[in-house]
Amino acid sequence: MRADRALLGLHAAGVMLALAAAMVWPRPGQAALLVPLGGSNARSMIAWALREEVPLLALDTSRGRVIARITDNAILLRALGEGILPLAARAPGCAATRRS
Repeated sequence: MRADRALLGLHAAGVMLALAAAMVWPRPGQAALLVPLGGSNARSMIAWALREEVPLLALDTSRGRVIARITDNAILLRALGEGILPLAARAPGCAATRRS
């Protein structure tokens, strides 16, 4: 009986982790806020974005905030490898503007 509860708890934790990841993991073509982990800073995030040819949408160097458009899932994994956590940015200011 105790093993059943432990297994149920493990499954519940896995589901909660998957739901959290689905909410914050940016999809290809979507804007992402690049959050530095560890020793990264805004300058290193900008350098990474330029190396990866990721389009930058917004820069706020005073706050260290960088928003970029994610082009594919491989870039997300490379960002994690560089110590950068990409979080989905669903703000209206991150959408492409229409010109008439």
